[in-house]
Parts: sequence; structure tokens; C-alpha cells
Amino acid sequence: MELELEPITPVLGARVRIGAADVLRPGVAEALLAALDRHDVLVFPRIGIDDDTFLALTAALGEKHEVKATDDGSAASGKGIFRVARDKDDRTQREFILGNDFWHIDGMNYAVPVKATLLKCERAPREGGDTGFASLRAAWEALPAARREALAPLRVGHCLSACLRRLYDAPTAADFARWDAVFARVEHPLAWRRRDGQTTLLIGSTANDIAGMDAAEGRALLDELVEWSTQERFTLRHHWHDGDLVIFHNAGLLHRSYPYGDGAGRVMHRTTLKGSEATTSGGAAALAY
Repeated sequence: MELELEPITPVLGARVRIGAADVLRPGVAEALLAALDRHDVLVFPRIGIDDDTFLALTAALGEKHEVKATDDGSAASGKGIFRVARDKDDRTQREFILGNDFWHIDGMNYAVPVKATLLKCERAPREGGDTGFASLRAAWEALPAARREALAPLRVGHCLSACLRRLYDAPTAADFARWDAVFARVEHPLAWRRRDGQTTLLIGSTANDIAGMDAAEGRALLDELVEWSTQERFTLRHHWHDGDLVIFHNAGLLHRSYPYGDGAGRVMHRTTLKGSEATTSGGAAALAY
């Protein structure tokens, strides 16, 4: 079926005009997946779907990753939804939320990266809390050819501690052990050429090191690539309203939440879709977070 789509920027994003009662109609899931391949970010302004419809749409689009470390005992978690809010009692879960303020890719703890994320706004923040997206495919294509050639053979190690240690001046050995229990180091190609012929950079806050490279040199390279990839020409910033839904690719994008306080009241519901294409031939997937 044909969807009513309104492109948002020249490189990514499209608004989808569809009613909540229509998202589960025959042919809609297939049309949404095709639109996601073209635009990377799909925005459904104030569509207002409930959790049951949210889960049914997730299932129609693909196989859902089951919530594990993010189960907080809430009604949403009981349904297999990650409730994204800052009112978490568990320290590690609160860190997951705070870590979202850094540019990152979901699911870098898997040898097969997650395909996409669905993010539903339960309660919009009173201030702050926008979500930014950056096209890693567009950023890669804009690099000079010689630079792409130099980056192509490199491999990058991702781990949770690379992100969450930024929250502390002096993280302890116990902190690192706690983070590694959720997401220890997994190695990926820095530039992942996918079977569809497109190449995306696998970078962001969980990127810890470049294999075989001096630590300081590798850190400088990773920081440089994030700065390059998050230029305004590659990015989209979404301001949330109650009832908004956004579906976005993972491995083709960086994303982040813009800062907001605990009192902003921001509550999101999130599901993620399993991918089908491994970045590496070896290694087992770590626990979901």
C-alpha cells in the first residue's frame, strides 16, 4: 500500500501520516519497512497508539528482542517493553538512561546488530529531552575516498563501560565488573559494508578502542568520527509531543537524547527489532540491555 510520507531533511527522516487504527492493516508493515530503508527515521506525530498496538506493530515489523537487564518491574516491562524514564531505583538501569545523552548505536553488544528501534512518547518532557539522529551512511559517503580507504580495514571494540564511565570522575573496579556483566567488549568492523551494498560507521559512545592501535590514538580517531558524523548536514532533531512514535534504523544511525532533568517527567516506551546480518564471523552475543 502507499503511505503518505513527508521528507524531513535531504538525508534522513520522513513524517508518516497514518491513523492509530490503520497501523496494523494488511500491507502497512511492509510499506513501513520499505520507507525505513529509504529514510532511516520515521516520525508519526501524535499518533497515540497504546502498548498493545505498539507491541503488535513491533511484531508485524520483525522479531522483538526480549527485555532482560532493563526489566524494572513496571507494567510496561511485564509486557516486554523497555520503559525509559529517570525514576529508576536500580543504579545500572538509571545509568542506561543517563547514558542515552551520548551519541550511540543501540545493540552494539550483539554480533548481529539490532535492525531498528521503536520509541513511543508516553509523557513528553516539560523541557529538554529531544532526540537527535545522525546518518552514518551519509557521513561515510561524504568522507574523501582516501579517508574511506584508510578506515575500511580497521576494527572497533564496543563495550558498555566505554559509555557509562563518562558519568563518573573515578569509576571503580566494581563499576567496570558490573558493566562488563551486561555488555563486555564485542569487536566489529569500524566501517561495516552491508549486504545491501551500503557502508555505515559503527561508532558512538560504546566504541572503546581501535584494535591494534595505541589507546590515545584510537580514542582521538573515534572522537573525530563522531564529530564528523554529527554535523548539522547529517542530523535530525525531534522534539517530542505526547503520543509521538518514532521508528529508526540502528546500525545506520547515531542517536541521542538531549539533556533534561529528573523533574522533566520524560517517559518513553521502547522496543527493538532483531537484525539478521552479522558484522563479524565470530563471538557470541552479550546480554540485552
